[in-house]
Amino acid sequence: MSKLLKDRIAITGSTGFIGKNLTEFFDKTNTRYISIKKKSFQRKNLPSLSGCFCMVHLIGVGNATIEKSFDKVNVEITKKAIMICNQSKIKKIIYFSGLGASENSSSKYFLSKFKSEQIIKNSGLDYTIFRPSYIIGKDDYLTKNIQKQIRNKMILIPGSGNYVIQPISIYDVCKVINIALNGNNFSKKIIDLVGPEKISFKKFLENSARPSVSLENIPLPKARNYAMTNKNFPYGIEDLNILSGNFRGNHKKLEKLSGLKFAKIRKI
Repeated sequence: MSKLLKDRIAITGSTGFIGKNLTEFFDKTNTRYISIKKKSFQRKNLPSLSGCFCMVHLIGVGNATIEKSFDKVNVEITKKAIMICNQSKIKKIIYFSGLGASENSSSKYFLSKFKSEQIIKNSGLDYTIFRPSYIIGKDDYLTKNIQKQIRNKMILIPGSGNYVIQPISIYDVCKVINIALNGNNFSKKIIDLVGPEKISFKKFLENSARPSVSLENIPLPKARNYAMTNKNFPYGIEDLNILSGNFRGNHKKLEKLSGLKFAKIRKI
């Protein structure tokens, strides 16, 4: 990338799992960026980013609280991100939605992601919207959750566990973002950000567990009740919605647009 004045990338949510790995990737590739903290969106005067040509918008919540509702964070902050782009003359935005985002979803999380997608599509900006499955890598949420259960010698499987996931490596995700930043293949597209293989959640857990760790199924209704009443339960209500949704993405489209060969589950 040329070292012109207007060559930086703005990143919101740079302290999260994807953000940390992305900034490490940019450091290694000598890509200039500026991090925008969440508290910047709470100010009356939004920050100016006149030296940036693109924003990678990563701020979001997967489990809501009274203080951090899905609409307040996922939707309202996206509106402000668009405002910052417009005032800073940033022409391009890359947004992370979720595999399962739909106007017909019964999940408040996926509804908020779909609303954010529509805001971006109607913003007039050049955009790429990624809909990720589970992104696996250093300090990812799913792996930390499983490791915590392993330490307790038991992993819970909500429902049958036969619903599928399509894990993708965070390293591959960073490469895809870099391609989307520097080319037009991903322009004005909504892309499933999924790995090349589908695997049942039960099989994924079996591959992760040790012989000394037991796996126990828990009926989904019971799991949902625990998710709402027990703060120590390993799955939140939206975690259960995502898993039981059995969402499947189109990896072939991602592979064709990026020109990359993606790591398979065993290697991840």
